[in-house]
Amino acid sequence: GGGVPEMTRQAYVVIGLCCLCGMISSLDRMAMSVAIVPLSTELGYSDTIKGSVSSIFSVGYTVALLPLALAQALASPKYIMLIGVSSWSLLTLATPAAAQAGVPYLLAARAGVGAAEAVTVPTIQTFVSRWVPKQQRSRALALLYSCLQSGTILALLIAPQIVQRGDWPLVFTAFGSLGFMWAAFWVPLSQDYPDASPQSGTLGSRRIGSPNARSPASVPLKGAEGGLAQAVASAKALPWGDFFGCRGLWAATAAHAANNWGLYVSLAWLPTYFNSVYGLDLAQSSFYSLLPYAAGAITSGMAGVAADKMLCDGMDATAVRKIMQGIGSFGPLTCMAALALLSQDGGAGSPEAASALFVAAVGLGGASSAGFGASLQDISGRYSGLLYGLTSICSSITGAVGVYETGVILDTTHSWSLAFATAAASYGVGGVWYALGYSADPLFPKGSPHADDDEV
Repeated sequence: GGGVPEMTRQAYVVIGLCCLCGMISSLDRMAMSVAIVPLSTELGYSDTIKGSVSSIFSVGYTVALLPLALAQALASPKYIMLIGVSSWSLLTLATPAAAQAGVPYLLAARAGVGAAEAVTVPTIQTFVSRWVPKQQRSRALALLYSCLQSGTILALLIAPQIVQRGDWPLVFTAFGSLGFMWAAFWVPLSQDYPDASPQSGTLGSRRIGSPNARSPASVPLKGAEGGLAQAVASAKALPWGDFFGCRGLWAATAAHAANNWGLYVSLAWLPTYFNSVYGLDLAQSSFYSLLPYAAGAITSGMAGVAADKMLCDGMDATAVRKIMQGIGSFGPLTCMAALALLSQDGGAGSPEAASALFVAAVGLGGASSAGFGASLQDISGRYSGLLYGLTSICSSITGAVGVYETGVILDTTHSWSLAFATAAASYGVGGVWYALGYSADPLFPKGSPHADDDEV
């Protein structure tokens, strides 16, 4: 009928596996945030070295984003995802040996994990645009962000238990093995397009170039057989000028970057904060660090459902995104500003008070999943994976700077108040830019060779 199209059973399987992949990527990323405490004690790291180890992940992630976003847009996202997951899992397994070999080896291993994890969200954006009806994409992406938060929660629950048994290397062994288990399901159960058979073609990309599943460059591709020249020609044929001239894309990038500053600082420094300010042991620190992500996982899902309902009820898409992003930017700003004020005397009164503010900050920030997190599907569902790669380059650099800058602030001023104040300022800049600059109007009008397909 004329109602909202239903997702197929296979779509639920594919999107479910995508979300599970997101959860595993968070686990492998967060392993270091917990293990850095015993690791740095054992190996004698300063706060600046700890900041470097934490932020180098983002450097690798940033460098790899555009190449991997392009690769999954032009070839088979199924197999690009598989290569990425296998690579970061292998490097996670190798991390303890790298740490024992020396800081440069550890930095190289963590940069490699970051680079391989850059495949995750751009590829999932592409799968969502191909498999999920437009009216249900906010909640599909919100589920992804909830799973990313859930991976963080699981890491903060499990890793300290392993570390307290005196075996921090086991954290990397246990978490690194999960990607290979996931791959055993991904290979037989996933495919690039809803109407392609799982066995079609060596790279599963038989449908690329067909009328209802056109390649990003609107030229027929032959997957791996096309060769490097074909890939370069396809990349050049992409509408780069339209991308970089899109105000809405820049607004989403600004909100994303601001969110990453606050979130990355929290991801990397929360266990250290509770340990150093309140003298809590690692298990207690991780418990207090865990609560904000539980809030974020819940609110991300709620925001996606609420946004889809508003859209189905006929509310303008631009207004829906701005409401969600307003909550996701100005809510955390308020909480970070409060933490900065409360931390002026060296603490926030009690670990419970500090935890409550972190919970509120990350919880309210979860609304961003239906703000900037879903914006790229509005602008161009077809290119959403590639656009996510472009916005994430700026966002990841900002996040890495935030993590490193926090280490420098703590080494030079020992002021958590200043660290929280800079995070609050970044949320403000991103929130204002998005409110003034975002529009959910499609970048490519109907009839354009780059317009979204009508089937989904």
